[in-house]
Amino acid sequence: MSGWLRVMILVGGIVGGSLLEAGEGDEHGPQKDVAKVLSIEWELGRNLPQGFQDSDGGFLGETLVTACGFCSGGLKEDNLRKPGVYPRGFLKKVWGLDVSKQDAGWEQLPDFPGEARQGVFSAIVGERMYVWGGFSYTEPYCYDDGFALSRNGNGTSSSDWKWEALPRLPWKMTSAAMAVAGGRIYLFGGADYDGVRGFYTEADRAGDHKRMGAALFVLDPGKPNEGWKSLPECPGTPRFVHTLQHVEGKLYAIGGATGDLVKDGQYYGYCSVVDNWRFDVESEKWERLRDTPVSTGNFPKSSNLVYRNRYILMPGGHQYATIVNPDGSTRPKYGTASQKRPASGLHNDFYVYDTQRDLFGTGDLLPIDNNLPMTVVRGEWIYMLGGETGGGEVLGEYFGHHPDLFLIGRISIVGE
Repeated sequence: MSGWLRVMILVGGIVGGSLLEAGEGDEHGPQKDVAKVLSIEWELGRNLPQGFQDSDGGFLGETLVTACGFCSGGLKEDNLRKPGVYPRGFLKKVWGLDVSKQDAGWEQLPDFPGEARQGVFSAIVGERMYVWGGFSYTEPYCYDDGFALSRNGNGTSSSDWKWEALPRLPWKMTSAAMAVAGGRIYLFGGADYDGVRGFYTEADRAGDHKRMGAALFVLDPGKPNEGWKSLPECPGTPRFVHTLQHVEGKLYAIGGATGDLVKDGQYYGYCSVVDNWRFDVESEKWERLRDTPVSTGNFPKSSNLVYRNRYILMPGGHQYATIVNPDGSTRPKYGTASQKRPASGLHNDFYVYDTQRDLFGTGDLLPIDNNLPMTVVRGEWIYMLGGETGGGEVLGEYFGHHPDLFLIGRISIVGE
């Protein structure tokens, strides 16, 4: 019997348990035992119009929308198997799929108004999808502009959809994460990108915005002229490629990675972030949670990863060789991240955070290693688009490195 099951009856009937009981002696240390709490039955959805990674979006009504992204042009095997599906380049394309219609295909919607890019981050408020930031390989490399997508009534043609400009971000950033609470949009973390060295989280490329990857802001979309307001920064490690989700008046910031790190003359590259935090939107105070069970991160930035207003779902990811701690010190990676195909260099873990028990659990492994797929939870379903896989087969079909993969999972609670 696992340590988690010894201290609490899971959804099938266990209660109680605490952070200290679940792990070692350190209340912030990783759990010794991590139980499976969710079952995911995976199936293939309608393939994407092309392969890509690092888009973002969400649901507007019954329509699942994805905006922007990047495709590397495909590996040799990708183009042999699926010629023409993996054109290289950054995207400003936007597609939508009506999930209520069984035979619906992906429809092209009006292009994103800004420059083509990946690493955008989105939030849904009412019937508007807010999209900001991102990066590309041409100047200015990183972006602070944003736009909102909406549609007129129940229109079904692309002309019924429109984009509107939004207040600019506090500074240029990519791969931040947003969450909505009380109708307000909260923005946390993110990196600058300069096209040369890479990503920066300790400060922007000019060194002006210190600890930019720990900053927290809020915007009231009903009062756009007031712009972004600064809130207390997270005491933890500055980060990007993390998740931020809202449950019952609390924001949960989990996982991520640092920018390119050089410390005391030693080059570390990108490092995992394992310290996780909770922010109370009323008291505006941060509280540290338990560290991630395995030192993996790169979790989806998503308009919703919450299941049943309780479980935060975090599929895929990547494990770096080094961890950066909140005090800036470093340590080696710990634990073993799961892989479907070790040659991919990526992972197929599926971690779950139970916000009622303050414990990590797992769901069924992904059928392919995948880093940062666009992921949205809605009702009893999880939808995953694109990502970074190293190439491989899913349920008998081949998908490339930046895949044309649309994966759908039906979620259920173990023992229910």
